[in-house]
Amino acid sequence: MPDALPPFLSARRADPDLDLGWQDESFGAWWTRLLGAWQSTLPPTGITGAARNGDTLRLTHATGAVTRGLLTCPPGPGPHPAVILFHEHGGRFDIGWEKLHDLPASKETRDALYGGHSAALAMQAAGLATLSCDAPCFGSRQAGGYDGQQAFAAAAMGLGWSLAGLAASEHVALADWLTEDPRIGRIGAFGFSMGGHAAWVAGALSPRIEAVASASWLACRADLMAPGMPLRSGHSAFHFLHPGLSHRADYPDLAGLAAGKPLFFRSGRGDRHMPQDSVRRAWSHVARIAQAAGGPAPDTAFHPHGHTCPPDVLEAAASFLAAHLAGPRT
Repeated sequence: MPDALPPFLSARRADPDLDLGWQDESFGAWWTRLLGAWQSTLPPTGITGAARNGDTLRLTHATGAVTRGLLTCPPGPGPHPAVILFHEHGGRFDIGWEKLHDLPASKETRDALYGGHSAALAMQAAGLATLSCDAPCFGSRQAGGYDGQQAFAAAAMGLGWSLAGLAASEHVALADWLTEDPRIGRIGAFGFSMGGHAAWVAGALSPRIEAVASASWLACRADLMAPGMPLRSGHSAFHFLHPGLSHRADYPDLAGLAAGKPLFFRSGRGDRHMPQDSVRRAWSHVARIAQAAGGPAPDTAFHPHGHTCPPDVLEAAASFLAAHLAGPRT
């Protein structure tokens, strides 16, 4: 069967090494060990060039990759709390950051995935500045749809990087760059689906990210690699596959690196991509890490829908981030 794994891979899926996974140990020692291992897999991090045209941005990363995006700020000198918004995949490659804004090009996406609402407007209504940029293979960085996305991922791996690693290093760079803006105060991260994965990755890797709201992307790896699941199909799976770490730490271990920070997770009971039992186990794992870290318990809940970010979830995420990003930087 095309979706079947040979016995030796099935055995590895059922019993990975996970030598860097959380084992009820000292949080600080574990955090240092896992973070160092993850950072060692990433491309260079940093913004080496920035051009502005009003709020529109063109940023050059240390890898040489160029992205475009939009920075919005409330009136006044600030500093304003800010949220880096990470857009979803959605099967549409011609737009990136626009998916999160109230623009004609994003109407179909907003209607299908956000209940007709704009993620950026929800954050701005809560008093938050927002930064959103094109992810690799989207918008200004299109690589040719699904086939181009897979070819891009293969080329990155062939040259010692990865699609997931490139995105992760860019998340850190965006947070560092945003910190340099005198109008910006404390910084958080938000995303749904692929953006939900990006949000907790940013929180895990960047000390600049002080709160995270993630919707519809956290579960246990073995379940996400069950027959019929997207991580078995190539193509978009490469946004979530971190070579050098996949056999050493589970997704909730990676998210657990942010467990000392306020964390908000939501998922749909009918989400075909994120099985409910697996999501619940992942959240419980992060909660145990948070307890060891002395951080707040993650704010977790299921909504009654599928792989969507309903308006009430969007509004709750904005309120959560606004509350936890108030005040001066820590």
